[in-house]
Amino acid sequence: MMAAFIDTGFNTVPENVIIEIFSFLPVRDLLRISRVCKKWRRLVYDKKLWVHVDLTPYSSVTSKVLWHLLRRHFNTGLRTLKLQGLLFSVQKNKEFLSKALLSGLRKQCPNLEELSLTKTDLKGVSNYNELPASLKTLEMITCEIPSKFFSEPVGDHSSNSKNQSWPHLEALVMKNVPAFSDSHLKSLTSQVKLKKLVLLGTYRVTNHGIEECAERLGELEHLYMEGNTSVSTRVSSITDGFLHFVGRHMRKLRVLHLRKVMSMTDAGLSCLDQLTKLEQLDIQGCFTFSPKALIAVCASLPFLKKLNLNSVHLEGNDTMNQIQKSLPHCIVTNTNALPT
Repeated sequence: MMAAFIDTGFNTVPENVIIEIFSFLPVRDLLRISRVCKKWRRLVYDKKLWVHVDLTPYSSVTSKVLWHLLRRHFNTGLRTLKLQGLLFSVQKNKEFLSKALLSGLRKQCPNLEELSLTKTDLKGVSNYNELPASLKTLEMITCEIPSKFFSEPVGDHSSNSKNQSWPHLEALVMKNVPAFSDSHLKSLTSQVKLKKLVLLGTYRVTNHGIEECAERLGELEHLYMEGNTSVSTRVSSITDGFLHFVGRHMRKLRVLHLRKVMSMTDAGLSCLDQLTKLEQLDIQGCFTFSPKALIAVCASLPFLKKLNLNSVHLEGNDTMNQIQKSLPHCIVTNTNALPT
């Protein structure tokens, strides 16, 4: 059937158009169609098809598969790579990203900017400097990391060598990485200037740790934090003291998301009035402040465009109308359901 389809005139379609059509295919289908004919096999090697690679839909990707892709398809054009490891696999050998593979990735793909790792065990990777130095964004979702993963490499303490491991890193996203702690955050922020920081499900990051790093987070434009209330034995890392340091040191913030914060009071909320560049404020699931304090803070933010109050209980039937009227140029949302 495929041969008949090709013979009916598909071969007359310009190659650039065929490559554009191929670009909409997932990786598995790309590899499959390379077996159709010699022409398609040649086109599948085109660099344009290997700029953004997402392998997370496939649970059977092993280091052997990655080596195959690295040797045959990954190249200098690769910008985004998303991988899903074998953290919860029944396989005995769960090593997914070996040092040799990471070394090959650094050499073969020197322009890789975004690396996303899901369900990946990185305990076999001693230090973050084994990852590509070209990264601008590092995302980890449900991963395991060693205790000194973000520590500055030994013998790399001179001022000339500082920031050479990840000179371009701007965004760090940590979701459900239980081992990520205050020491990790402190080590990393002493070496790079982040513009985006996402900490969700990282209950080892405490209020004290964030306060210690606050001055080094002065370039942040996006901050996403979640309270640690799901772990009954822990204290929420988001307190009024934390908000004080946010307002004092993170003046460049444009987007601030604070989720499920049960210990934020009017005093802490008032500290946010110093974030004069803030465009989006998300405090869903937070309910320990008064509407009056919220209105006062938001009214002092001249560029605020979006205010998310989902799952925030507002006393009085007219409270939401009052908030909306006081912020005529801001989109305000308030629903009962708290997204997971």
